[in-house]
Amino acid sequence: MARSSLTLRVREEVGKGPAGRLRRRGLLPGILYGREVGNLPVEVDLKEMKRVLGREGESALVQVKLEQGGQVREYTALVREVQRHPIRGELVHIDFYQVPAGEKITANVPVVLEGEPRGVKIGGILQHGLHEVEVECLPEDLPEAITVDVSGLDIGDHLTVADLTPPRGVTILSEPTSLIATVVSVRGTEAEETAEEGQEGSEEGAS
Repeated sequence: MARSSLTLRVREEVGKGPAGRLRRRGLLPGILYGREVGNLPVEVDLKEMKRVLGREGESALVQVKLEQGGQVREYTALVREVQRHPIRGELVHIDFYQVPAGEKITANVPVVLEGEPRGVKIGGILQHGLHEVEVECLPEDLPEAITVDVSGLDIGDHLTVADLTPPRGVTILSEPTSLIATVVSVRGTEAEETAEEGQEGSEEGAS
């Protein structure tokens, strides 16, 4: 998959005060760590980081240009942890893992459903289970998504992780029995909703 590029600059100051000043200047504090770089406090442009996360998700694989002491070095890095403000939801900190050449990585990859199920054409409802799965592979083999054809699903049919076909070099680590997609009847859905409403009514009457 094509990698986004980000410029990281090594921070001279650390702590809550300097981090807050960075954010007010439109920069996001973070850490770049790994075998070849050690543990470096860095800063990255906030708008660029939002763009990458919005397009590739919070397990993005990126090409980073690390600026330190007037020198620029390039590394492959994986977004490992994204911290947000608990109330406002704003980005406050980010961790990058520098991936050594030839080392396999684990990452979450979106699952894309393709096609219109037969069951939907006769009135059923398609329900999407897992929206992403965990995979293991070399960085260059990391797919943007895993696509699964659901056009053959009738009402009552389902697909699980075990039914997914990953690209060559990619191993899916998620539980094989986890649900990916199923088609249910409208009548069955209504019955479930009615049962839930009845249970809520019974609980209210008992209280």
